[in-house]
Amino acid sequence: MFISQRNYADAAPCCIETAGRRLKGVPYHDGPNGARLYHLSAALPTLRPREIAAGAVVRMAESATVPDDVLYVGDALETARRYVEWLDPEARRRLAMIQNRFVVSLANSPVCAPPVVENLESLRTLIAVQPGVMAHVLTGASAPEVGQLAPAFAIVNNTFNMRSAA
Repeated sequence: MFISQRNYADAAPCCIETAGRRLKGVPYHDGPNGARLYHLSAALPTLRPREIAAGAVVRMAESATVPDDVLYVGDALETARRYVEWLDPEARRRLAMIQNRFVVSLANSPVCAPPVVENLESLRTLIAVQPGVMAHVLTGASAPEVGQLAPAFAIVNNTFNMRSAA
């Protein structure tokens, strides 16, 4: 899930210049019309406590753009770790339930092979930044069907983990 500086400014709420300053060190990629698009999980920790208390997290999650490929999360392991640490206790509880279902679903699937098992902890962390999981964790939206998601997610994202471990 990605947000622009305008999405950030509208959700916080703050001016576009403040959004730009806060997101200065956050990695981005170029979007339409030269807009910078930031991964939602990397942008959320830059919010102020009063903005969080006023509902900025939900507004930002609802305004985020979901990528076409909802399985591949790319080089997001460190971002995912920081995001998980940032989550409030209720969001962490929702994430823990998803992560537990993810591990059980993988264990019961045909893709549960040594290469996947070797990277299980990384995959368990990466599932936190899958768009459907993020929407559930941040807003309480319906949880994705983890039993169907887990095997495909593991196959698509395990390649990245194996390359980075080598």
